[in-house]
Amino acid sequence: MIIDGHAHLFHPKVISNVKKKEEMVDFLGLQADGAEDRVGVSFLEDELRSNAVKGCFILPTAGAKEVGKVNESSYRTVETSDLLYTAGTLHPEYSDNRQELVKFKQRNIKGIKLCSFSQKFALDDPKTFDMFDLIRQFNITEQSGFFVIIDTLYGADTFFGGDSEHNTTPERLGSLVKNFPEINFIAAHMGGLAAPFNDIRTHLCPMDNLFFDTSNAAHVLEENQFVALLKAHGPEHIIFGTDWPWFTHAPEIDLQHRMLARAGYSKDDMELVFSKNMIRLLGIAVSMDSGV
Repeated sequence: MIIDGHAHLFHPKVISNVKKKEEMVDFLGLQADGAEDRVGVSFLEDELRSNAVKGCFILPTAGAKEVGKVNESSYRTVETSDLLYTAGTLHPEYSDNRQELVKFKQRNIKGIKLCSFSQKFALDDPKTFDMFDLIRQFNITEQSGFFVIIDTLYGADTFFGGDSEHNTTPERLGSLVKNFPEINFIAAHMGGLAAPFNDIRTHLCPMDNLFFDTSNAAHVLEENQFVALLKAHGPEHIIFGTDWPWFTHAPEIDLQHRMLARAGYSKDDMELVFSKNMIRLLGIAVSMDSGV
């Protein structure tokens, strides 16, 4: 079974704007040609079915003023789908994060997606710590099982402008993971998309509450570096993701099969990566009638 743990439902304008950043597209290896056609629920669901992918985790984010609206829209988008699941999002400057967490719990939304550079906040700001402390309180007092997925594009300010203090770095992220052991974290893109490998290895060492998703990273890291991270963190802490629509499912599934095999992962290990880790974090029931 395969669950895609990292995908987006972008508006075509978002895709068009990213495609204009040709240096970034080339640097990250994004498959931008045709991406503007890979939009909408129906298109994504058709691709999932054609590649025998049994579920897909959608990752929205929002500015402080749009958090409630985006969360409501994202929930309505996947509410009737038998393939799509959504994260929610929060923001340190949003005035009602507590009420959003109450809604997440009512709707069985476990994942919280954050992207510090696009949402324009610093991971080490006191208000950010307050937000994470609120998530921690829900996990402790209400057994909410909330986990956080953080985008990790290194040096995002060089591509998008903005304040470098809003960048997610392995060091800043590693500090959060250590300070909030009651929260599981998924560091997208194997911990640091385009980050120096030594920074990833040093600051994001294996921890019980730290997971990596595979999205995009194999197109930036050297193969031996990618495999080294797989070996260091182990199959219980790796999650398959495509970063769709920037990459498509069939090639990414084949690529990750090869990477996992190089790391010495067994068939059972691969099942953890391709589905079981994500199923456990999401707290969902999915028929296990097909293999990886």
